[in-house]
This record gives sequence, C-alpha cells and structure tokens, in this order.
Amino acid sequence: MSETKQKGNFRFIWELGLYVILVLVLVGLPFLKYGTSYQSPVYLFLNHDSIFVSRSFQDLVNAYFIISLILLVVLPVISYFVHYFLVKKGYVFLASLQSLLMYISCIIILIYAMASLTVDKEYFGMDSGGYACLFLFSVHIYIDWRHLKQLIKRRNSSIEENQAAE
Repeated sequence: MSETKQKGNFRFIWELGLYVILVLVLVGLPFLKYGTSYQSPVYLFLNHDSIFVSRSFQDLVNAYFIISLILLVVLPVISYFVHYFLVKKGYVFLASLQSLLMYISCIIILIYAMASLTVDKEYFGMDSGGYACLFLFSVHIYIDWRHLKQLIKRRNSSIEENQAAE
C-alpha cells in the first residue's frame, strides 16, 4: 500500500472519529447552564427540560437555531467530501484552504447559535457541550492551518531553489 493511500485511510478514520465525537457531544452533553447559580444543565435533546422539548425555550428556538444545528452536523461532512474531491483533482492547497474556512464558519455559526440562546445572561450560560464543539472545530482548524503552512513552506523553498539554480 502506498504512503498516500495510508495517509488517506488515516485521514478518513481521523475525520470519522472526530465526527462521531461531535454527534455524541451534540446529543449527550449539556449545552447551557440554567438559573442564577448555574446549577441546572440544559441539553439539546435529553431530559424533559431540553431545548427542543421544554416550554421555556419555545420563544428562543426558532428556524435560525434549528438551521444552525443542522449546518453544524452537515458542514463537516461536506467539508470532508469537498476536500477529498479537490485532493483527487490535484488542488491540495485549495482543499486545505476550503476545509479551514469551512471549520471557521462552523465555529462562527456555533457561537451565534449559542448567543441566540443565551440572550438573557442572568439565567443562561454556555456549558460543556458548547465548549466541546468549539474544541473539536478548533482541532480541525489547527490541523488544516498546519497543513497549509507546510504547503506554503514547501512551495517557497522550491521557488528559492529554482532561483538559486538559475
């Protein structure tokens, strides 16, 4: 098996693992803390006091929030497939750049979605689920940023070598 196929398989396993963790975080971890002392955790889907079931969130949970959550689940999948397609076509730099920008947009969408729920600062605050999603997206951003740096360094060193040879 060639080195590129091994890297491709490792990247797929890595992406799949991070995606499964993201879905588990969205389903299983509390996203908000409720109350003045922040003692009550609020989940997206679990418990009777969840964001999608509870009456206290009926005014806050609107189409914008639901579309934001759908995008947070769908954008990483789209990013992986677009990255794979661009690498197959030979556009490695563009593939890493689009992946980086896609995960930056995921972080921005997550921050705005959580800000729309935590409008009332006295009663709501972000909990571990929101921070875990931010961390997972940040890991993707760091990996793509590092790969972009390596591509730019490799390109610059080859340009310097060509200029020195002339």
